[in-house]
Amino acid sequence: MPELDIAQYLRQARDLSHVISNQWEMPIGPKQVLLNDYLNLDVTLSKLIMATQAVMINVPSESVTRDENEISDLYAQALVQFLTISLKQQWTHLMVMTDEDIAQFKRFPQRHLAHQYMGIKTMLLNSYHQKRQGDFSHAWRSFLKLGLVELQLTQNTIDKTVRKILMTSTLDSL
Repeated sequence: MPELDIAQYLRQARDLSHVISNQWEMPIGPKQVLLNDYLNLDVTLSKLIMATQAVMINVPSESVTRDENEISDLYAQALVQFLTISLKQQWTHLMVMTDEDIAQFKRFPQRHLAHQYMGIKTMLLNSYHQKRQGDFSHAWRSFLKLGLVELQLTQNTIDKTVRKILMTSTLDSL
């Protein structure tokens, strides 16, 4: 079973980030690029919240059905976005996890996904506005735990989907 190769994903995400930003019709400054990355991650997390049915809709809208492939795709997209932000913030040292770190996730399962999503988003906002590495690191760990424990995605599934995003995006951009 392939495990998550964060170091490899970081290298591919760095290359991808340069290719993608060069294709933007309207280039933006470095500070705006980081804001753009955080906002893209926020949007993806919001889509993931809806796909996992972690919140109940409080206004009339289309019904949402749980689609495991969509959840896997959105999770992998958010993972790549986390990596991209870590590269821009020069916080890549926060991303690497040991097997022991990952094993610890199972000790504290979260029954209320809405709380976990809100916590991740709050920590991300703090890491952006206050440049706090600790909050980013905690958001990252909570995000990995969300996927591996609460959403019960396997490392193999995550690995395949992340690699597909990184490779497809790179090939489409060439």
